[in-house]
Amino acid sequence: MTDFSQDQAAKRAEILKGATIWGTVAGVVAGLLALWLLGGQGGAVRYGGAVVLAAVVGYLVHRASFNSGARTAKCTKCGAAFSRSRTDRAETLAGSEAKEERETQPDSSVEVTTWTEETYDLVDTYACAKCGDVTTKQYSTTRRRDAKTETVRADPPKPAGKSAKAAAASSRGGKTGGKTGGKTGGTRSREGSRRRG
Repeated sequence: MTDFSQDQAAKRAEILKGATIWGTVAGVVAGLLALWLLGGQGGAVRYGGAVVLAAVVGYLVHRASFNSGARTAKCTKCGAAFSRSRTDRAETLAGSEAKEERETQPDSSVEVTTWTEETYDLVDTYACAKCGDVTTKQYSTTRRRDAKTETVRADPPKPAGKSAKAAAASSRGGKTGGKTGGKTGGTRSREGSRRRG
């Protein structure tokens, strides 16, 4: 630790802080999960198990996070620990595309989400505080912009027209009425002729 420069010490403290946060969060989540899983056990077993599991998980996550950060911060040229850090980032918009997503809801309406998806080309520049070696890392990433969500209601059902049965019944009724009227009129006409005779 005494051999570290001010920049290296600051980098180590930054990595240690991040690892501590991740370890604490993981330990708390593991402890709460253990309390729930051991709900049927006695108080000593339940709380003791939760504390032990939280401590183990927190330590493992802290160690993994710290080691990962330490590897990233190690200079590949001179091998100095905690000396490599990002000094610059350049972003270039490579393209954009309109996107749409539809999701049917339980009430038959449709939730429509639209956005513009932008693709960026990034170049990160890293420099070693010990030997001054400069390296770059190129990669691409996508970002959402102008996201909007609206709900499209389903059209109400149209009223049903005349059924085929109703139409057929109406047609038969018209024919029956016509035939009956014709026959009745003919009978009356014949009766009138007899009376005149």
